Amino acid sequence: MYPRFLDRNYPLAKHLFFVPRYSFGLLGLRFDDAKSQSWISLAWLVFNVVNLAHCCQAELVFGWHYLRISPVDAMDAFCPLACSATTLFKLAWMWWRRQEVFALMEHIRRLTEQQAKRGDPRKNGVRRSYYLTATRFGMLVFTLGSITTCAFVLRSLWEMWSRGLAEFKFDMPFRMLFPDFAHRMPWFPLFYLYSTWSGQVTVYAFAGTDGFFFGFTLYVAFLLRSLRVDLQDSLKSVDNATPRDFDLCCRRLANIVDRHNEIARIVRRFSGIMAAPTFVHFVSASLVIATSVIDILLYSGYNIIRYVVYMFTVSSAIFLYCYGGTEMSTESLSLGEAAYSSDWYGWDRETRRRVYLIILRAQRPITVDVPFFAPSLPVFAAVIKFTGSIVALANTIM
Repeated sequence: MYPRFLDRNYPLAKHLFFVPRYSFGLLGLRFDDAKSQSWISLAWLVFNVVNLAHCCQAELVFGWHYLRISPVDAMDAFCPLACSATTLFKLAWMWWRRQEVFALMEHIRRLTEQQAKRGDPRKNGVRRSYYLTATRFGMLVFTLGSITTCAFVLRSLWEMWSRGLAEFKFDMPFRMLFPDFAHRMPWFPLFYLYSTWSGQVTVYAFAGTDGFFFGFTLYVAFLLRSLRVDLQDSLKSVDNATPRDFDLCCRRLANIVDRHNEIARIVRRFSGIMAAPTFVHFVSASLVIATSVIDILLYSGYNIIRYVVYMFTVSSAIFLYCYGGTEMSTESLSLGEAAYSSDWYGWDRETRRRVYLIILRAQRPITVDVPFFAPSLPVFAAVIKFTGSIVALANTIM
């Protein structure tokens, strides 16, 4: 048995924004008509938000309490706290902008379906490749996040069992400090599950937001690739071209320009929605990766495993942001290259003028505008270097 979305016969249309719809759906947040949301799903969403906020507060209290007593334990609390607090912001942000997100999803759905209906095997192959990549890699982050939660749970269970009954201590899976009664029977099992669920809430919201960003960039890359295919077909050389051929080519180029401008407007709308959570994510992820490496240096034995998984999960999420941004900007630039490499010189003056405009427009790649940077693979390398600098500085202090 394996997830249905891995089946080759799984409908391709259902892959569109599969990860954000599935992940946020588990939390009660649905991107559809606001009138269709039931009070049960709304109550479940409120519970999950309260759960995550409360557990963030418990981690903060634990870290602050042990900062002078045991800096190692404090670091063990602050590292997951950075991720949980960022995820809480993401979840609240996506709920606040849910109607805009839904409108954007529907716009992308309409544009991709228009290309699919044309039945071009070249476009259909690219569409399938991008759709499957968005779903599978987005769910990879989802899976890695769940494995990270399991690693923290197993760590706490192992520590409680290894102490024996003589020194038994009721520890939460994450370093959280609740009221005293929560760390004693009979309330301990309930609060243990409550704390564990906060880890899964973090995973679902984390994967949902990242999956939305990654999927959107790949779907836009598909639309840009479709533009390139249509541009190449429109500018194929025609023997003994007539004025009717020239007029038909100009109308096709005008349609391509309109579609290109529409894609640029969609990406600007997307940037307005995702700029803040993306910026916060990159800043916090840099700190989480750095603190994870520091924790790996401080701990030994089985404790290292959970932070290796944790670091790999956060790094994978940043990589998806950067890979998606690079793929989209590369496809945007390739539109100008395709126009220049075509047989544009064999057409009339008006057609050549339109091709010049397309080439000029394509010189400015379509990117997601985030304060101070645009997600790309060079930015990913810069983040890794920055975290390396933080680790080196902390290592000299220690």
